[in-house]
Amino acid sequence: MRQVDSEPILAIEQLAFSYRDKSVLDDIELDLEPGHILALLGPNGAGKSTLIRCICGRLQPDAGRVRVAGDDPIRSRAARSAIGLVPQQVALYSHLTVTENLETFARLAGVERKAVAATVARTIEFCDLGAVAGRQAGRLSGGWQRRVNIGCAMSHSPRLLILDEPTVGIDPPAREEIERLLQRLAATGLAVLMTGHDLAQIEILADSVALLSEGRIAATGAPRGLIREFFGESHECRVSLDRPPEVGLAETLAALGLKAEDGHALHWSGVIDEDAARRLQSSLPADAPINDLRVRRPGLDTLWAQLYGSELEHAA
Repeated sequence: MRQVDSEPILAIEQLAFSYRDKSVLDDIELDLEPGHILALLGPNGAGKSTLIRCICGRLQPDAGRVRVAGDDPIRSRAARSAIGLVPQQVALYSHLTVTENLETFARLAGVERKAVAATVARTIEFCDLGAVAGRQAGRLSGGWQRRVNIGCAMSHSPRLLILDEPTVGIDPPAREEIERLLQRLAATGLAVLMTGHDLAQIEILADSVALLSEGRIAATGAPRGLIREFFGESHECRVSLDRPPEVGLAETLAALGLKAEDGHALHWSGVIDEDAARRLQSSLPADAPINDLRVRRPGLDTLWAQLYGSELEHAA
């Protein structure tokens, strides 16, 4: 069960930041409580990296404020020490073993020498790194390296863990291991802030999401709550055809609320009301050249397409 704390670990109020007179962030308001996972989403250029730098105390906002564990991370060493950062690019000493990496990062984070051994042992156990503890980091698979990277960021027992794309470029089993690790960490009361583009994963993993657009928060809330807010009881429908439709079929698809996705009109999609979705198949001619027909509840990927005007793979 997750620990409950009335005070947020991360509190951002009316934050604004500009670079060379160009607004990068504007009026950002976010809270992150202990034991919760917040996913920060948005296409490249939306301001995610700049916001993370402000949270870590690496950039001074033009306006507003950031508080980590109650203090300003720019002025307070204690606030910066409350943060564990896991970059997108694996940051390990490849020639050192996993244990040696954990020891090194613990010392760099200020853990007292006499406490390092116990800290490393605890991290190895919690992150389930025992099987690779004696192996060189550079010889591990990508999934193991990312788990070790998380362990290194946890070496000084932070209260806020920030991860930039923690599961990018690894296979599904390794991704699932990291998901379980993040859930275990949150269950201890750690606040987790992550970025990512695996929206199906985030929809399950995150307690809340914040979608940035041109430096402002376009939407924020629990994933399922946001989806209900934007789409209600509507359904997302996709129809794929074997050949371009005749005029009558194209008119029927359009009347149902679907639009052609390509120049040949082989793929049609749209978010339509529940009644139209229910009678979609029966509304189509029996001899329609349908290759595939799918009806589902909208997800975060549907919300992404609505907010940013494109599918994730094109916007990311």
